[in-house]
Amino acid sequence: MDAFPTPDAPLQSRVVDDKSPICIPFILSQIEAYRRQNPQNTRPFIIGLNGVQGVGKTTLVRALAETLQEREGLPTLVVSIDDFYLRHEDQLALAAAHPDNALVQYRGEPGGWVSVASVRLDSCSL
Repeated sequence: MDAFPTPDAPLQSRVVDDKSPICIPFILSQIEAYRRQNPQNTRPFIIGLNGVQGVGKTTLVRALAETLQEREGLPTLVVSIDDFYLRHEDQLALAAAHPDNALVQYRGEPGGWVSVASVRLDSCSL
């Protein structure tokens, strides 16, 4: 028997989740500590996650959301900054207005998305 069986998926499409086993128990412990310290608080517990491109943020968030919903029974809402990029035509206009600025030529660069700082997350109900 081969010690390293060949997977059905090509190497570049395989997902290695090396963060969830470490991060999810830590996050759950933080939620539990928060609940103990604030037993009457019914406001949402907001978790922010950032990281460089390709590090596994989406994989971790999927696993965390599933754990929170299915195992912990907590209503969970996932919001990605990818949901707040400029519309395509607005991105094209931004790029055209600043042709010498390579950072605004494509949607993935910082500043290519709409600021969400004014969204009142505390008014959201889960």
